[in-house]
Amino acid sequence: MDKQFWGIWMKDEKIREHDFQEYLKSKKIKAEKETKELVIGHLDKADHNLKFVRSTLELKEFNDWAIVSAYYAIYHASLALCALKGYSTKDHSATLLILIKEFYKKQLTKEEIEIIGSTTIEKEEVLYYVEARSKRAKASYSTEKAFDKKEAENLRLKAIAFVNKVKEIVDNY
Repeated sequence: MDKQFWGIWMKDEKIREHDFQEYLKSKKIKAEKETKELVIGHLDKADHNLKFVRSTLELKEFNDWAIVSAYYAIYHASLALCALKGYSTKDHSATLLILIKEFYKKQLTKEEIEIIGSTTIEKEEVLYYVEARSKRAKASYSTEKAFDKKEAENLRLKAIAFVNKVKEIVDNY
């Protein structure tokens, strides 16, 4: 996804809401009723992916798959947040749109954000999601095999932090 689109969603509520309605009409975003099971399932899958990342990094040869798996840990944690708000999606852009629409700042002051910080995703965490998505595409579809272990480890740590933040949001919801 072009950074321009999610940047616009973060800044322009009218465009964000318009695009959200379009995603609903096209069924890229669906309303869900069984949200508790989805939240738990996606968080379990995120944890599973994080374990795979750790195991993969120990093998020292498959850093590309560590990057892919770290991305999917972040993605499943993001899907858990979508489910928490009553939505499901199989579209990565739609997932990001829901995250921005439902969890990003919402015209509150800094002090209000700090008070309800456990239910708010800060800009850096949205950027981690986008950064991981970009790296996942490169690792999945590139013919390049050699990915820097440091890069993979850095993304693993970001994924752990993001998944933990999502668990905190779910626990406090």
